[in-house]
Amino acid sequence: MHTRQSALNQWLNELFKGMQFTLIPLAGDASFRRYFRLQCQQQTYIVMDAPPDKETIQPFITIGKALANIGLHTPAISAVHHTQGFVLLEDFGDQLFLNALSNHKEDTLYEAAMTTLIQMQSCSINNLHLLDFNQTHMLEEMSLFRQWFLEAYLGLTLDANDVRLIQNTFNRLAEMIVEQPQVFIHRDYHSRNLMIMEGKPSIELGIIDYQDAMRGPFTYDLVSLLKDCYIQWPHEIIDTWISYFYHHLPTTHGWSLSEFSQAFAMCGLQRHLKVLGIFSRLHLRDQKSGYLRDLPRVFNYVISCVANYQELLPFYHFMQQKVQAPFLEMHSLCTLQ
Repeated sequence: MHTRQSALNQWLNELFKGMQFTLIPLAGDASFRRYFRLQCQQQTYIVMDAPPDKETIQPFITIGKALANIGLHTPAISAVHHTQGFVLLEDFGDQLFLNALSNHKEDTLYEAAMTTLIQMQSCSINNLHLLDFNQTHMLEEMSLFRQWFLEAYLGLTLDANDVRLIQNTFNRLAEMIVEQPQVFIHRDYHSRNLMIMEGKPSIELGIIDYQDAMRGPFTYDLVSLLKDCYIQWPHEIIDTWISYFYHHLPTTHGWSLSEFSQAFAMCGLQRHLKVLGIFSRLHLRDQKSGYLRDLPRVFNYVISCVANYQELLPFYHFMQQKVQAPFLEMHSLCTLQ
């Protein structure tokens, strides 16, 4: 790490030609990337450090340009060191979408986020060489639920019937989701990856963390936004926002609002099963235990979804009978430490 920091400092010194600057570490995310705010004279930038053996910066650059080309706000890039994985970026400031919600402007902010999302879905997926969010990918993601949440975090031993039920549920979910119309998906379009742009006469949002974008289902990013892992809204409010989004789409691809809402629920279930696994892995493998505080919210999303669909009731009973009590016990132990 020390050698990498030295290399970063050397690159920045060359860029700024010996001018004095300060680097302030910023809170990290679930990746291996590090971020800093750089101040030089009266100008600030964001510095991204993406270790090349763990991250690749080219998708961030390519996708950011594609989104900017359709009029969306992505951080302008001032300089790149491709070999080292260093990027000097525009600073969008400190006003996270999540923090702005405390000012009781929820409808206005979410309508802005949904309008931005509809615009983002218009991004051409043909020339970006995006990977497909296909059944294989979905199943790989959901396998994290069993491996890291059920077995590693909760310490559960699954019998053959449990394994069969889990796999059948995963297979059915993937089969349903892959039938949705395919668009550009950000994959982490939520309150921590949207910024309120400063100095604008109306609410305009900056988008970050889009490097893992894929070609996928048209309800996916809406789920990330409205069933956010970091903030929860009442069902009736979410239903109102789903309707708002649906009625503002340029095309609904022949899907009714009811069909769209069920597709939204299935995407949410797939995503939240994955997230239970990822948050557990971040705690156990990467020593990033801050995500544990969000596990109950994500767990509740899963339970409330599977309770509502006849086809998913066997999985709901499994979660109630074999998972819920161990989860509550383990979570209380971990959060007390």
